[in-house]
Amino acid sequence: MYIYRKEDLSVYYWVKDMFSDVAFLTVVDSFPDQILEVPTISIDAGFLDEEPYELGNRDKIRVRKWYIDVFAKNKSQRDDMGYRLMYNSTDGISINDYDEGFPPAVTPSVIGHMAISANSYEPVPVILDLNEKLYYRGQVILVTQNDTV
Repeated sequence: MYIYRKEDLSVYYWVKDMFSDVAFLTVVDSFPDQILEVPTISIDAGFLDEEPYELGNRDKIRVRKWYIDVFAKNKSQRDDMGYRLMYNSTDGISINDYDEGFPPAVTPSVIGHMAISANSYEPVPVILDLNEKLYYRGQVILVTQNDTV
């Protein structure tokens, strides 16, 4: 499995673990393309950029942007989830080796770490005329840096 996919899965399970105390929350690994069950958190990887790390070496620093969308029943629920994501992003995200298996059957080994170099949270306005079902939305954007090869 490519390291990029391991990063994707690591962010997905990081969010799932963070909200394990919320039994009625759905976490999806892409922007929802079907009828939404609220509350839902979706995770989408944005750009991927690799920059040389050291002259004469093949190691690279990977910079990635993550879009984490929060869909909630009300403003308070949206903000609580957005603030929790922001607060927990200060320590970065461990990268796990999912070639060993997946939770809960297996606890994969940590093979790297993505430091958060930037994060932001923004409530997204809901336009009532364009939505059949009313929900509140927010977006957390994380920019991570990983030098694991």
